[in-house]
Amino acid sequence: MATGDAIFRREEDCETESWPGIVDWWTLFSSDRTDTNGLTVGVAEIPVGAVEPERGHMHAQSEVYYFLSGTGHVVVNGTRRDVRTGDAVFIPGNSEHVAVNTGTEPLRLLYFFAADSFTDIEYIFPK
Repeated sequence: MATGDAIFRREEDCETESWPGIVDWWTLFSSDRTDTNGLTVGVAEIPVGAVEPERGHMHAQSEVYYFLSGTGHVVVNGTRRDVRTGDAVFIPGNSEHVAVNTGTEPLRLLYFFAADSFTDIEYIFPK
């Protein structure tokens, strides 16, 4: 990518990825999809009534959630905190975490990884 070149993306132009019944997501910036590096960013949506997984997931990279709409809670290493529109959460690498919708509308969040590509994120699901 040439220095100073901006890249614009729309959520609706991204492939929908999913853990069915739990979360859908759209990766906006990732070096395997866009001419970008150093940062992976996307939007995730947890539907109303989604079942809370018994356990969260982990990955080596730190992650940030910024909540765009809805209400819910986030559990990080067993500590639960309520979240709502405008809240941000920094999740350290190798921390077990999950976001849960507790409201009456989809819980939408922007996620950020300091990684070139979404393919660099290896999800681990503790037993």
